[in-house]
Amino acid sequence: MNAIAKHEIEMQADTRHVPANDAPMVAMIERIAMDPTIPIDRLEQMLAMKERMEDRNREMAREDREYEAKTAYFSAMSACQKELPVVVKNKRNSHTNSNYADLAAIEDQAMPIIYAHGFGVSFQPDGYNDLGELLIKWEISHAGGYVRNGVGAIPVDGAGAKGGVNKTGTQAFGSTATYGRRYLLCMLFNISTGDDNDGNRTKGPAGPLSEEQATQLREKIDAAGADIERFCKRWHIEAIPEMPAAKFDEAMASLDRFAQQKRQRQNEEQNNG
Repeated sequence: MNAIAKHEIEMQADTRHVPANDAPMVAMIERIAMDPTIPIDRLEQMLAMKERMEDRNREMAREDREYEAKTAYFSAMSACQKELPVVVKNKRNSHTNSNYADLAAIEDQAMPIIYAHGFGVSFQPDGYNDLGELLIKWEISHAGGYVRNGVGAIPVDGAGAKGGVNKTGTQAFGSTATYGRRYLLCMLFNISTGDDNDGNRTKGPAGPLSEEQATQLREKIDAAGADIERFCKRWHIEAIPEMPAAKFDEAMASLDRFAQQKRQRQNEEQNNG
């Protein structure tokens, strides 16, 4: 067996057992480089293999860091939500005759807990979509290094209950942006709002509606031909997302009854006509 063949066999045997630590690989490359009988292409192959191993090790380390950061994020989110209070409603909506918690109340009661668990929250306006809705970019970052983000589309608040313009462009933008921040913050951290019970802030049995439930409720209101403003007034809420999840089934059933009664009245009118 000639020297070249012998070294090729040794190189193949060594590369099958190269550990994650690249010190043995470096030593082997140095040994091969010192041997003038080894073809240069073999050395280039070893260098390429070493580079691939280093790239793979870096990729595995990056994946491990991302997994740890993501795990820390969701663990902290779970602990944070357990401590978040039901934010006391501190404002009155005269149009719907209902109470609501404004952004200041939510931030005052919820943000210290959110910060304490290592979260940072940011909101940025991002223009308007084809429907004229204000787009708000949201981002939740965690001290562990994991970040989640997305975009919320918020209908512009520029008209009153009867559809008439009641705000300047600047006022409409400010009102919409504030509502969007309040809505998104409650949704992203599952923050509930409720009436003050003798000053005691106690958790209710459930949080606000999920996005799917809110969509189902809007569709049911449309199908029943109900007025959304009257619906909100009936349930003492300012907007659909503020409906407590515990009231979802009851609200859906009430809309079914409303639709049935409406059909009965229409049938009676047709028969009488």
